[in-house]
Amino acid sequence: MEQEYNIVIAGVGGLGILTATRILAEAALIEGKNVMSSEIHGLAQRYGSIISTLRIGKVLSPLIKKGSADLLIGLEPIETLRNIHYLKNNGYLILNLNIIPPPSVAAGLEDYPSIDEILNALNSVTKYILKVNALEIAMQLGQPVLQNTILLGMAFSIPGFPLKPESGELAIRKVFKGREKIIDPNIKAFKKGREIGESLIKSLY
Repeated sequence: MEQEYNIVIAGVGGLGILTATRILAEAALIEGKNVMSSEIHGLAQRYGSIISTLRIGKVLSPLIKKGSADLLIGLEPIETLRNIHYLKNNGYLILNLNIIPPPSVAAGLEDYPSIDEILNALNSVTKYILKVNALEIAMQLGQPVLQNTILLGMAFSIPGFPLKPESGELAIRKVFKGREKIIDPNIKAFKKGREIGESLIKSLY
């Protein structure tokens, strides 16, 4: 029986969460795996909270119970903290350190916690945290919009991840079909993410 694998992607509107979810889903379909996904929107505005769930394997619902996600991909630190309850104990966490203050912070109604405070809280759930400022890496590659693809590449380097990197690359080509100019940069970002992930995984053990 095919083992199920549960993924949560957390971030804010405008960061391409739905595209990242679609790439993962397409990669699963390419391999002939059953896959189900859903999105939960918070504030109906740019930078409002959004989470996406994706389940691969013999599953009947896209919903993920608290404490049962194998992987949490956090596109923004505070949104990662808001959704850490989905991750199972010592599940894998990919954390983008690029801070995007939510509207309440931008309006001066709340303070944004320090990265150390966030990491301390995350460490209480898992010791397997892969930290990277994906925006900085994306800028080095020439396009800030590539940060999600970098994070996806990191996911494909995680032990036990159920999808092959080749499927990820094929999925990128399929999702961006018709927009040929962005395919090669995204493939490059995906491969860079895998390299970063493999290096960070080694440092955990």
